[in-house]
Amino acid sequence: MNPISGPRNSVTTSALTTLIAAGLLSTASAMAQPTTAPGETVRLQTPFTGIRKCLDIVNDGRSNQLTMADCGRYSGQAWSIQQDGAHYRLRTLFTGDRQCLDIVNDGENNKLTMARCENVSGQLWSLEQDGNFYRLRTMFTGPKRCLDIVNDGANNRLSMATCADVSGQIWGIYPG
Repeated sequence: MNPISGPRNSVTTSALTTLIAAGLLSTASAMAQPTTAPGETVRLQTPFTGIRKCLDIVNDGRSNQLTMADCGRYSGQAWSIQQDGAHYRLRTLFTGDRQCLDIVNDGENNKLTMARCENVSGQLWSLEQDGNFYRLRTMFTGPKRCLDIVNDGANNRLSMATCADVSGQIWGIYPG
């Protein structure tokens, strides 16, 4: 049990074939390239939350909190992934070109936010291919922390957690 993100995700990557066969997970043929062309967007999903949940921005007036929400044609779920040197910057149509996916520098360094795009390591992401999926890490948190879904029953909160063989840490990148 991880004290920050709760119990580990119950579906391991070895169970993905079963999820695909049951129609609960999209196949690799639907996956997009990890970068998007100008004007193109992608959806980010995990096997843990399934094909009906997408990485989204909470529309609360501040527009900086992330969640896993029911997929739809929402601008907070339309992500662009742009290469920046050896890393990538992630943005949404909802927050615009000036906001990037970032890590809150609070000592725990496990919380995500949308922040003004700057030259900071919390906004520089690596996308490491893992079979048909990707593991997302930042330069700031390093190679041992991965973008993860908190397994708390609601399964809609995100965290940077110790990388493990769990389905909440592997992300599908699908045409938006």
